[in-house]
Amino acid sequence: MHHHEGGVLWIEGPADAGKSHALALAAEDAVMAGAMVLVGRGVDGGGMPPLAPLLDALAPVIDAGDSEPRTPYQTMRWVEDCLRELAGAQPLVVVLDDIQHYDEASLLAVRRLTTRLAGLPLLWLLASRTHPEAPAASSTRRHLLSERAEVLELTPFTPGAVRLMVRDLLGQRAEEAEPYLPLLGGLPGAVRHLCLLLASTSDPDRSIRAGWDLTAQAVVTRRLEQLTQGARDLVLIFSALGDDVGVRHLCRMLDRDESALLRPLRELLGTGLVQPDGRRLTFAHPSVRDAVAATLPPSMSLSVRRRSLGIRLAEGTPASLLATEIGEVAEPGDERALHILETAAREVAPLEPAAAAAHLRRAMDLSRVPSRRARLAARLMPLLWETGETDEARALAGELLRTPPDAVTHARACLELTRTGSQFPVPHAEAHLCRALHHQDVPRSLKDQIRSTALLHRLLSGEGDEVGATDAGDMEAGDAGEGVQGTHPLHDLTQHTLRSMSACRRQRWTEALALSESVPAKTVELDPQHGPALPEVILSMAWRAALLGSTGAGRAAGELVEGSIADARKTGRVVYLPLWLTLRARLLLDGGRLADAARELAAVGAGPHPRYVSVANETATACTRARVALHTGDDAEIASCAALADRYLAGDDPRTRQTGAWIALLTAGYRNEVLRPLQLRAAATHLRRGYLHTTCVDAGDVVLLVAAALAAGEREVAAETVRFAEERARLNSGLPLFAAAAVHVRGLYTGNADLLTEAAARHGDTRPLLRARALEDAGERAAAEGTGDARSRFEEALRLYDKCGAEHDGRRVRTRLRRLGIHLLPTAGAPMAAAGTMTWRGLTRSELGVVRLVAHGATNREAAQQLFVSPHTVDTHLRHAFEKLGVRSRVQLARLYAREVDVKGACA
Repeated sequence: MHHHEGGVLWIEGPADAGKSHALALAAEDAVMAGAMVLVGRGVDGGGMPPLAPLLDALAPVIDAGDSEPRTPYQTMRWVEDCLRELAGAQPLVVVLDDIQHYDEASLLAVRRLTTRLAGLPLLWLLASRTHPEAPAASSTRRHLLSERAEVLELTPFTPGAVRLMVRDLLGQRAEEAEPYLPLLGGLPGAVRHLCLLLASTSDPDRSIRAGWDLTAQAVVTRRLEQLTQGARDLVLIFSALGDDVGVRHLCRMLDRDESALLRPLRELLGTGLVQPDGRRLTFAHPSVRDAVAATLPPSMSLSVRRRSLGIRLAEGTPASLLATEIGEVAEPGDERALHILETAAREVAPLEPAAAAAHLRRAMDLSRVPSRRARLAARLMPLLWETGETDEARALAGELLRTPPDAVTHARACLELTRTGSQFPVPHAEAHLCRALHHQDVPRSLKDQIRSTALLHRLLSGEGDEVGATDAGDMEAGDAGEGVQGTHPLHDLTQHTLRSMSACRRQRWTEALALSESVPAKTVELDPQHGPALPEVILSMAWRAALLGSTGAGRAAGELVEGSIADARKTGRVVYLPLWLTLRARLLLDGGRLADAARELAAVGAGPHPRYVSVANETATACTRARVALHTGDDAEIASCAALADRYLAGDDPRTRQTGAWIALLTAGYRNEVLRPLQLRAAATHLRRGYLHTTCVDAGDVVLLVAAALAAGEREVAAETVRFAEERARLNSGLPLFAAAAVHVRGLYTGNADLLTEAAARHGDTRPLLRARALEDAGERAAAEGTGDARSRFEEALRLYDKCGAEHDGRRVRTRLRRLGIHLLPTAGAPMAAAGTMTWRGLTRSELGVVRLVAHGATNREAAQQLFVSPHTVDTHLRHAFEKLGVRSRVQLARLYAREVDVKGACA
């Protein structure tokens, strides 16, 4: 300008971007440089006289001269003359702020004056918000930029710059601003306003949560007030609806087309409050949405959400997708909302039972009719049970049975209770069952399902052993001689499972397997969406998986189990996870993967999943735990299983006592103890039963029983078991596992090494632990006979044991080899084999493994993960080690181990 040149600078940015501050700084610099500065401003809300900003700018330096009225054109010519005269005297800077609020005449004057006075030392500094709403302001911007104006866009600060500014303004209290920073959009004016608010408070240590306290509300309210009415309406409605909203839906909410919404939307995007995300809009931060929504009265927010839901329903959005929102805004007695919630619960139950339960809970809250609430409760109860809320499910069932609205609802409640396997944990359970089965209003198909499901769970729990021993046709007899006609596909499926279990109880495993083959086909006949999630279907599939695994089809069983575990986790049916995890652990055990099996069992007992509501399944898990510990040499787990066996043996239930006797047999074998004859016979009864819940007795369990009987001198029990095994093999000639087991026990009973070697060959690679045991028994017999084949058989058995991780069995075989004068070095394939040869200060093998890891810095949980045991087991080993070593802390333990083992190699 001092060289008699002028120009136009257009400064733009969102509110609080610092435009006015930049203009003020420029004006100060211009005055210091000897220029004259004229300042005019726009006023929000309109009502300004024509050319008022220009006249206000000239008022301090030029008198209008007279009060004669002028036309806008005359006024503009007068302003032009004044500016020309002033610019001729000295450089001139005209600062016009808030251009977006100017009237049309003022904007027209700015366009003409910047062109007419272009040759003078006159600098125009014009400031406007980004995307001004007024069409005239937008037109002025386009005109100036197409002529000679330059643009300076003030963008938001970076997060780092914002924090620097806060630190400058608040000093040591800068951390107080941290929760509010997402609300500021990086705008320096908003930052300054926040810092002034925080500086005015006297409690710097108060708890701050953006979006809920007065400071956050003040910050957001100020930012909203700076918006035009259209942009303010847009962001308020958007905050009530949430982030998952498209522009089209906002147009419908505001009854405006897209073109009318374009300008306020651009303004809103410029503020940084919201941002585009594909076809949707999202708030810049969740706290921004919360703070904006907090400025809306609850009644207004509710009204906005209801209108939005009405529009989406009218557009064809499935009601099930909107059920949660509809439930939140519905009022008690809203029949339409109740219908939508019930429908949605029915649709999502197969894949999202927790979501279905939430819909039904809300429907019960909205319903004013007691009978309807009861029917909703009958549907809610099984969903609660499946998702692990078993206590609430039982309480709901008890209340429902006390005051049922009708006979059918009462019968359905009885069916759901039988499905849980909880044996009716309500008063007068049998009376309720009889009432449901004899009421004339209850459909025959529903009665059939109740009967078959109740019988299924009695067989699974062992209460129906006497039924399982009868002919399959006898199971179809109902109460009072009423025949079960199979009037529902689900009943037919359950009946096939019942017959399969009966065949297994009679040791006809081939028949049991054949009967279970129809389960998948019967499942297809059910509702394809809801059928696979029914308890009877899941139990039937679990039973088939157990049969496949026990008869040698481990791969097919594994595929079925893996798919079911994935489905249970995906749908949230956590109540079934212990059932499937136990089956997977059993398959891993059968396949010789002991470490993996131990990990699965730890997940069953120590994981976040509730136990399946059945004592029988818990006892089945306990049997598998004892089997794994028997092979791995887990002292703490064996001790835990022994205590559990004592508790079972002291109970009143004969089936539980039989299971306790079997676990006692396993723990006694580990400890080289001898069982009493009564316990042996109870264990034999458990074995002949064929299954425990959905876990089948392993074909090789007869070997353990015969060995225990021979060790106790009970040859008659051993002989009975041999005859049982041979008869079972005869009845199931197509299943080689049973034949191998029969040969094995015959060889064990008669002391025939050739039969034992034959049994090992028959077992093949399917059951490496059974094959190793047969080789070990053959080697022991060969050693006793002095035939010279003992070493090769022992070494092959040891190789298999080491490969499986059967450390306890491996130690036993090494002892037998040492008796032959053979000392083997640990093999590279044996898990922790080097540690297996260590002896240090009287620690057991398991204790030493824990000590080694803890001494090198592992936590109890990390040690448990590496050793595939539970944290409780690690804690027990560590406590025993502390007592034996005389140390009181992990630090002392680490120092002692480093001094005596790591450095000196005393235990190498």
